[in-house]
Formats: sequence, C-alpha cells, structure tokens
Amino acid sequence: MANLKDIARHLGVSVSTVSRALNGSCEISAEMREKVQTTAEEMGYSLQGRGGRATPDWNCAGIIVPEVQSEYYARIIHVAKERLAEKGYSIIIKLTDFLPEKMVESINAMSRIRVKCLLMVIDTEEVISDQIVRALQRSNLPVMLITSKYYPLLEFDCIHLDEYSGIVRGIEHLCRRGYQRIGCISDRVSVNRVTIFKQALKRLDIKLDPQLICVGSERAESGGYLRMKEMLSMRVRPDAVFCCYDLMAIGAISALRESGLRVPDDMAIMGFDDLTVSRYIEGGLTTIANPCEDMIAIAVNVLTKRAKNQNASQQQIALRPALIVRSTT
Repeated sequence: MANLKDIARHLGVSVSTVSRALNGSCEISAEMREKVQTTAEEMGYSLQGRGGRATPDWNCAGIIVPEVQSEYYARIIHVAKERLAEKGYSIIIKLTDFLPEKMVESINAMSRIRVKCLLMVIDTEEVISDQIVRALQRSNLPVMLITSKYYPLLEFDCIHLDEYSGIVRGIEHLCRRGYQRIGCISDRVSVNRVTIFKQALKRLDIKLDPQLICVGSERAESGGYLRMKEMLSMRVRPDAVFCCYDLMAIGAISALRESGLRVPDDMAIMGFDDLTVSRYIEGGLTTIANPCEDMIAIAVNVLTKRAKNQNASQQQIALRPALIVRSTT
C-alpha cells in the first residue's frame, strides 16, 4: 500500500502538500487537491483515516447541503436526521456555501471518515461538474442526490422537485383570479425559477414584460424588500408578483406595507416552498408547497436500501408540488 511519501515523490511535491490536499485544506488549490486525490486512489492509498490507521466502524450517514441559514435546508436536515435515526443512523453534516470546490472537499471528507452512505443536496445554481462526479465515484459511497432538476445521464440515485409544473399551476391560478401584469422577484441563486416563470407565461400565452422581472444579489427577506421597492418605482406596476421563494415574498410584502399598499387589493403576492411562517403572513401567503417530508422520506428509503445493495437499479424520482391558495392572492 502506498504512503504519503510515495504519493509526494510521484507528483514531485512535499509530503505536507499531499497531507493537506487529502485533508481538504483551502491552502491547496482545487486543481492540486484533485490531482493528489486521484493519484492516491490510483496508487492504492487508503483514505480511511490518517496515517493508514482505520477509523471506527460506525453507523453514520453524511449529509451535504449548501447552507443552514434558510428554513428550507434546516428543515431538510431536521427531517433527514429523524428518518435516518429510525433506520439506526447518526449524521454528520458538511456545508458547501454553494461553492463547487467545497462540494468536492465535503465528499472527500465523508469518504475519509467512513460514513456508510451520503445524502447530498444540489441547489438550483450549483453545477454537478465532472470533478464532483469523479469525487462521488472515488468515494464508492452509496449516494442519494436531491437535485433541483432532472439529470437523465447522472449515474446516481436522484430525487427532484418538478418545479415547472408547480410554477405553471401558480401562474394559472393568478390568471383565473384576473391578474394580467404578472411580475417576478428573485435573487441570482434562484434564477432557474425565473426561467421557468418565463416558460410558464409563454405556455399560457401571457405577454412577458421584461421590466417586471427583478433579480438582484441580495437574498431572502432583504432581497424581496429591495426588489419590490424597484417595482414600486416603475411607472406601470405589476398587479401580481411571483416571488421565487417564501422569504423573498415576506420581504416584498413588507415593502408594500411600508408604501401604504394592501395585499392583495393593490398587488397579489405568491411564494414558493410553503415555510411554516407563510401561514401567518397577511392571513396566509399563497405559495407552491415543496413536499419536503415526503421527499426526504423517499430519499432516505432509497439511500438506506442502496447501502445494503449497491447493485440495485438506479432511480430517478420526481415529486410534484402543490399549490396552496391563501389570502395574498
């Protein structure tokens, strides 16, 4: 079995560089970390513990998510922890901050500490690069991916939310209520939903006014607040606005209230996700509900079965969201 010195000699670098690369140090470039990781695998170096020492055999599942500040990801972790505990697993969590290099580092770390299986959440604007695919393949871990869209050629179990059908249903609802100038508010992380919003308008033969689409760098409530302020400065305002997730809708409603406008009399507001707080805003926020508990329950069932039988057929699962109509429309 190769050791650190063998890998260092092969690559023409120092032993400390190899050690730091294998431990995911940010001091080492992503390119070098990938090169060291690949060489270690090719030379048969064991990543199961430092210095060749085996780590304990524990029943632990890894969970990788972009962040935990928003309720959506926090809820995923909470539900996954409960469902995995029912199967006899404890959990270890890694955060990627939406950075691809941190995704690779997190996968490598989960491999080193010998988790039994891996649940990984891929956000809308995160790309499943070849580097990430290679890291997953090298880990040889049973993997379940929760993705924002369908990846037909990805050779891992995946589950995704059919956002297209949900947003189409939402826009149809606004049209039935008589709204004609429909706007959209988003941050740059969630622009995939803006693309779907445009597709929904085209499908329903509704004229798109590009001025009624406001996208900015600020996220959550502050992003919704600032984008709504931009809309309120327009000469001709929308009569309804689709916000790409509920926290942005809450910020948008705050801006409307501050300007002395009423929801939905002066402007209707719709969100996406159905967060707990959404039931209590303005008598209830109309939103497109993400079936989080069902999604995680299915994901954990598939993942734990994969952990017992890695040769089982791969699955691609789509869940359809529900439209929850409340007071804001």
